[in-house]
Amino acid sequence: MVQYTRYMAVELPTHSQDFIKIDVDPSSRRRYIEDLLRRDGLTGISEDPRAAYCAISLTSTPDELKPILKERQFILTQILEEAGISAYDPSSAPFSPDRGLEIGPDEIYRVDKGKLVGARFFVTHDILPSTGVGVEIEAARMYNRISVVLHDAGIRTSRMQANRTIHLWYNGFAAQAEEFVRVFQFLQGFEPGIGFDNGVPVLLGFDTQGRTVNLEQAVYSRFPQLQYHYNGQIPIVQTRVINPQIICEKVN
Repeated sequence: MVQYTRYMAVELPTHSQDFIKIDVDPSSRRRYIEDLLRRDGLTGISEDPRAAYCAISLTSTPDELKPILKERQFILTQILEEAGISAYDPSSAPFSPDRGLEIGPDEIYRVDKGKLVGARFFVTHDILPSTGVGVEIEAARMYNRISVVLHDAGIRTSRMQANRTIHLWYNGFAAQAEEFVRVFQFLQGFEPGIGFDNGVPVLLGFDTQGRTVNLEQAVYSRFPQLQYHYNGQIPIVQTRVINPQIICEKVN
């Protein structure tokens, strides 16, 4: 539940005279999240400000692409660890959706969502035509995580992309690892919040000096080479259904 709304003028990196509308700030965020946890039956979960949930596509990922995603996930966890953030990788967890197929959806959903809301940071790669982690991305947005979605500059994906999210891209993830370390070091200087910048929903950041910024724009201003820009001319990753017979209706 949002406790209050107020307006204040703030100095933004790219347009200093704009106004930000604050819906949830650090003083009201705890109550806001507690209300969401109660509604989801997840009361008692506390947030670790130095932890990240690193979502990865599993069920919908073709086998030949899984090693590529696994490698990028490994690089990501190394980046976060170097930045001082502990990374949770659901693909290697006991309740991985890719393992233990006897475990039901309710338990998988509850455990994974609990891990997600227990970490302040949410990070994932957007590589496949459909991310494979859409549920997680929306949960991170709703729970006001500091969400970072990483895009490969040579791959086009769906335009259905979450707001209140920091979208970054790379041309070579391993080669640019140190740049991303600096991004996550920078982000640790802010408490997250929810608001609007000129009517546009944005992820807010509150620093130790009491300043409020559009956190998405703050990152883009500090790391302009990493700001994601949609390009409809680049190709998507093409996948193929190898067992279409299971979706065909049976004819008596």
